[in-house]
Amino acid sequence: MGKLSDATRTIDDVIQNLFHEYGFEHKVLEQKVLAAWSRAVGEPIARNTRPVSLNNGKLTVYTSHTLWMTELLFLKPHVIQNINATVGQPAVKDLYLSVRPNDSPSRLKIQRAQRPRCLKLEKVELAPEVLAKIEQTVAGVEDPELKACLKRLFIMQSKRAVIDIEKMKREE
Repeated sequence: MGKLSDATRTIDDVIQNLFHEYGFEHKVLEQKVLAAWSRAVGEPIARNTRPVSLNNGKLTVYTSHTLWMTELLFLKPHVIQNINATVGQPAVKDLYLSVRPNDSPSRLKIQRAQRPRCLKLEKVELAPEVLAKIEQTVAGVEDPELKACLKRLFIMQSKRAVIDIEKMKREE
């Protein structure tokens, strides 16, 4: 097999560049941190806590009882170090802990599954310049199936970003 030319990029490189271009890097990092939670704290704590979000280095975690919150306060430096080691960068600088006894992880998954999130996304209209940018971004992808998947991905992410911005405006 011949040597790849400089113009040839791996799909990983293309996706990483697109995440950077559209500003989704923070969401990818957040998902890595949330996924690293159970390994960082261990199974007993993971069963009684739920990481929720990562904003500006602050990881928000819900606990089922004040005992678990107290335990995490003692383990905070160790937990932060474990998470950052797992994700390979200093993503978490602090933990924000809150007791939410009625928010068991299984109950929250059921509630999330019943939410009609897709209906909201269907109602969002993207600006023509955003759609043009997405078209331009996927134009170089030769595989029609991959091109269609990437286009759907970027459209859905862009719509979610619009919903998040509108939600933040309402909360202010």
